[in-house]
Amino acid sequence: MKDVHVRTFVRVLAVFGLVFGVFTALPAVAASSEGATPGSARQPSFHRTQQSGVVVSRIRIPAIDLDETIRSGIALSVIDRGVAHWAGTSSPGEPGNMVLAGHRTTHSRPFRDLDRLEIGDLVYVEDGSGFEVMYRVSDSFVVESHDLWISYDVGRPIVTMFACHPKGSSRYRIVVQAEMIAGRRIA
Repeated sequence: MKDVHVRTFVRVLAVFGLVFGVFTALPAVAASSEGATPGSARQPSFHRTQQSGVVVSRIRIPAIDLDETIRSGIALSVIDRGVAHWAGTSSPGEPGNMVLAGHRTTHSRPFRDLDRLEIGDLVYVEDGSGFEVMYRVSDSFVVESHDLWISYDVGRPIVTMFACHPKGSSRYRIVVQAEMIAGRRIA
């Protein structure tokens, strides 16, 4: 029984490190939180809603051959299963910042090639009706693992995807942001 508690504690620390270790710029790298504020519905990373794991959407990124379901919550148990949606951040096609997390080198590794995305690459995320909302990559940067400002709203509809960086290390987070360009499938 003691081993179960120790493993649970270690997993909680790992999630804490993954989520809170996500953010403050590397020298001469990432951005700031200027003009960004936490969304009113955004839940803390440790809130019970972050453990749901219910499938809520799907993401496609042709440039890196990604086609995965998205599950609700950013608890490590959810991230271990694939792409995870930070509970309380925006939904596809809605105003605000939809925040997604995923592993790069462990479990299903959905964000393995997040660093290969380039400005202009397209990201498709299904809304609640099954329509694809189209986003275009607008920024890519690296932050400290504790930089929570990447989950804040910036006043326009975007998707923020993040994962540990560099591959095999949880020291930093790579962040890719994409701006919404169409609310329905075009082709």
